[in-house]
Amino acid sequence: MPWTIGVDVGGTFTDTTVINDQGEIYYSKVSTTPGRLEQGILNSLVVVSENIGVSVEDLLKNTQRFAHGTTQTVNAVVQYKGSKTGFITTKGFRDHLLIMRGGRGVGLPDSEKAFFNRVTKPAPLVPYELCEEVTERVDYEGRIICPLNEQETRKAVRTLLAKGVESIGISFLWSFKNQEHEQRARKIVQEEDPDTFVTISSEIAPVLGEYERSATTITNCYVGRILRNYVQKLQMSLNARGLKQNFFLMQSVGGLIPGNEAPNKAASTVLSGLAGGIIGSQYLGKLLGFNNIINTDMGGTSYEVGIIYEGIPLIAPHPLFPRLGPYVSRYHLSIPMIDITAIGAGGGSIARTDGKSLRVGPDSASAEPGPACYMRGGTEPTVTDANLVLGFLDPFNFLGGKMKVDKKLSEQALKKVSEPLGIDNVDAAKGIYEVVNTQMTDLTRSLTLERGFDPRDFMLFAYGGAGPLHCAVYGAGLGVRGILVPGKGLATAHSAFGVATSDLKQSFALSDYVVLPTNEEKINGNFRKLEQNALDTLKRWGVKREDIVLMRSLDMRFKRQTHEVEIEVPSRELTKEDIDQLGSRFEEKYELLFGKGTSYREAGVEMTTFRVDAVGKIWKPSLRKFDKEGQDSKHALKEKRMVFSRKADDFQDTPIYIGEKLRSGNKLSGPAVIEYLGTTIVVHDGQSAMLDPYINVIIDTRGEVGN
Repeated sequence: MPWTIGVDVGGTFTDTTVINDQGEIYYSKVSTTPGRLEQGILNSLVVVSENIGVSVEDLLKNTQRFAHGTTQTVNAVVQYKGSKTGFITTKGFRDHLLIMRGGRGVGLPDSEKAFFNRVTKPAPLVPYELCEEVTERVDYEGRIICPLNEQETRKAVRTLLAKGVESIGISFLWSFKNQEHEQRARKIVQEEDPDTFVTISSEIAPVLGEYERSATTITNCYVGRILRNYVQKLQMSLNARGLKQNFFLMQSVGGLIPGNEAPNKAASTVLSGLAGGIIGSQYLGKLLGFNNIINTDMGGTSYEVGIIYEGIPLIAPHPLFPRLGPYVSRYHLSIPMIDITAIGAGGGSIARTDGKSLRVGPDSASAEPGPACYMRGGTEPTVTDANLVLGFLDPFNFLGGKMKVDKKLSEQALKKVSEPLGIDNVDAAKGIYEVVNTQMTDLTRSLTLERGFDPRDFMLFAYGGAGPLHCAVYGAGLGVRGILVPGKGLATAHSAFGVATSDLKQSFALSDYVVLPTNEEKINGNFRKLEQNALDTLKRWGVKREDIVLMRSLDMRFKRQTHEVEIEVPSRELTKEDIDQLGSRFEEKYELLFGKGTSYREAGVEMTTFRVDAVGKIWKPSLRKFDKEGQDSKHALKEKRMVFSRKADDFQDTPIYIGEKLRSGNKLSGPAVIEYLGTTIVVHDGQSAMLDPYINVIIDTRGEVGN
């Protein structure tokens, strides 16, 4: 039986999802192993193999696709634990990585934009002493004005190597118009030291904007060597246990890339783990008919929010300007990423007090030592400890009883909050629960209402190990249509499910300044070049031509503007009439975004960047659909235990359901707790829940769920 495997490595837990061709899903959840992430993946495969009833070797031998979302790259950037990296640029531009965007405030918080004298720039990934400059110059049309001084370049490379750099990034002015100098500089690096990891800007980010292009190049170098070593270790381990093919890695834009090619595009994977959940929701949304979805992922370390609008995930950083690129540690990168906002609010988030107020997060107990109840030496009170004291979690059934936790240690840790505040442990736990719920509600509301979206038009998907514990509170605060928790306990591994069901994807861009009106051959030629590159790439990945979908777009603006608007372009040879329509469609979208009458054709319209997104459609298993078995859920009732009630402000005898025994059509009313292997769903007083044909749990915070 062919298997599809998706793995998501989080800061606290590693999740694995296995799907067969009958749509049956198995999953596992194990602790992440920091510093040796591949071991956590192997541990998760052992557990899921036991659940299936096969050996790891038999599972991997019969696996047709192994895909993986990783936190390896983002952790390296935000913790400044990447490779020692050097930088080579055009003479006279050594400072631009430090200058960034100067007075524009790009990457700065609002407080620093308003008071520029308070600006504190991020610590550079490449220290100034590791930046070198060489003589060369290409103009905006790609003409070589000054040849590359190879003697200076070789000297710069040797200087950096003598300082111990492991990676070198090369970014010259206008290199995307003519790659010759960057390619020759890379060759010189390889001649001096073949083992040095090299990235050139004309390949990783061939677009306008020397700062963004250089920042992307540096970030790719900073994490690329680490990712290369990690990929090699994991591939060897998987092959040794029976996997016959190369595995895939999830990218931040929501598509897979072959693992052996991922290091050269390492910057595109910095949010790969987070993207998996959005793609999983997109798959479920299409299946269930939900086009507008607020995605909420609460794990052990953080809480992340992403939006799917009209069936398409929003791309960072803002729906008005989807191609400006995201910020990673305040560095502006020229690569597409799904728009995901995260805060430090997870099950492992630590609660602290100054004796007057209570604060939760952003720091986390992570996987090691973890919450106090994990019995691994942690002593700080966390959200998980609070949930345990409130009775939402069963200390004897944590991870299905496979992981031991100690409620007494949670109570001891909570004294660090309760005693300074002069309250008891239950009140402290209540406070932690309410504070973290409020933080999540506020973030989610700001990401919808402030962008012009009405939460009442959206379904809220709640996943991650801790999300279903809290979603009935923050979902009710938003007033959404309903809340969906992925079925059969899969919420805990929903991001891994998304990785398993993702297509292959790669984005291609070419900056070329074109003013309307123009000759159609200029535009058609640029798109032909990009599309040929896209086809060659995906065919190299093993995708057949009939399974490749190419989507075109253009960045357009009025003359003298600095921001562009992205316009979709038909995937065919464009005629003069088509190009005239592009100008009109640009004006229509411009006025849609900025108000009627704001366009001004007389200023002139220009195109700046041509884009092609290539998707390689790959086979995905269909989920199994179940017939309804009636509303009665008594057969799944496990017991009753004392659980805290928000409405009663006290503990009350509450029914506890075994999630795996619930069937399609079953309905239950709050207060109730549904326990799965990797997560727990809390349905509060006045709310109700029902299971749909795919065993997803649909929560109605108003108390009524339709049949």
